[in-house]
Formats: sequence, structure tokens, C-alpha cells
Amino acid sequence: MKAALLREYHRRPELVDRPVPEPVRHTDVLVRVGAAGVCATDLHAIDGLMEPAGVTLPLVLGHENAGWVEAVGDGVTTVRPGDAVLVYPPYSCGLCVPCRRGNDMHCVRHAFTGLTV
Repeated sequence: MKAALLREYHRRPELVDRPVPEPVRHTDVLVRVGAAGVCATDLHAIDGLMEPAGVTLPLVLGHENAGWVEAVGDGVTTVRPGDAVLVYPPYSCGLCVPCRRGNDMHCVRHAFTGLTV
């Protein structure tokens, strides 16, 4: 698969070939990306401004994605291969107080696709 890899700040990301991942955990969902956006957050990462948010290099950029479910772990029940999906970039635990209040962007275990994972 192709990926936009940022190796150095203030340089253009490189388009590189990466191995296609496979679901490892029972909750994993593999998405075949059909479209990926570039936003200001990506540009800030390129400029080195996202380190306070946990960004380290090298980094595969991209968190605004849409595509189709390619494969799922055995515990996934909400989507199946072939389903069209949007990728919601924040990872949250669903258990801490902010998550239970519906404020997952303030999760105490917050991570973000295309930035910190």
C-alpha cells in the first residue's frame, strides 16, 4: 500500500510502499482507503508544530480518510468487509469520565490516527 511518510520536518512527505496490515486484535478493523484529505494539522506536523501533541518522526501522515472495510477482527460486530466507512481519527477508551460524558476528545488515554498512532 502507499503511504505519505514524513521523515524530516520542513520537507515534503515521501510516497512510500508499506506492507498491508492485518487485523491482530479482536477489535481491529482494516480499512482500504479510497480517499485521504490533507488538512492544516498535516501541514502543522510537517512544520514541526505538533510535537507538543505527541508527534514523533518518522510519521505516516493522514487522518481524514474514507474507504471500505477490508477485514475485521473476530470481536467486531458493527461493520463487515465491503462496508463503506469514514475513519474517525480519535482513539478513546470509552471508560474514563470524559468518555462517559460523551466528550471523547478529552479522553485521558486519547490518541489520534495520523498523529500519535
